[in-house]
Amino acid sequence: MDLSRLEVVGSLVAHHPGTALNTEIFFKVWDRVFQDKRYLFHEYVVKVDPDTVFLVDRLRVALAFHHDEEGGVYFNNCKFGLHGPIEVFSQKAVDVWQGGRQRCVHHFEKLCSGPCLWGEDMFIDQCLQKVLKVKRVNDWNLISEAHCDSPDWPECRNGHVTFHPFKDLVSYQQCLENAAAKSWTAGGQLVV
Repeated sequence: MDLSRLEVVGSLVAHHPGTALNTEIFFKVWDRVFQDKRYLFHEYVVKVDPDTVFLVDRLRVALAFHHDEEGGVYFNNCKFGLHGPIEVFSQKAVDVWQGGRQRCVHHFEKLCSGPCLWGEDMFIDQCLQKVLKVKRVNDWNLISEAHCDSPDWPECRNGHVTFHPFKDLVSYQQCLENAAAKSWTAGGQLVV
């Protein structure tokens, strides 16, 4: 899995600081992904927020049960809709997104009488599902966070692929250690 980075030129400052209204920023990032074309060498593209503890080996296991389809596939990670700390798209879903993003912008500007005040996760979820008709696969094991009704997310012991949010290095590292421990009881106690 290629964990390289791409440089995005231009401001990545949100027009509405302190909110999730970040769609324009992510359009810039996606433009760079489209321009670079490295995604064409991989079956999946994964976006992970920096405050998210991400266990790539667990994602490999989850993705082994799925394969790209003609119109693409993307993963809904929460019963309340796609949440941005981790987003997983097949290569063909990225192709469909690239070709249809502007159609979605026009569709939702008409629907909302101007730009919809959504975060990028809601925008791409609504776009792929309702406008571009990309197959949406539910996988509730991709993320553990309070916003998805995961009361045990801070312990990082439930086998999920990601845990969110961890805003400081100490709690981030503790989450990694807890997640790496192999034997836990149902009550979250370490078996030695």
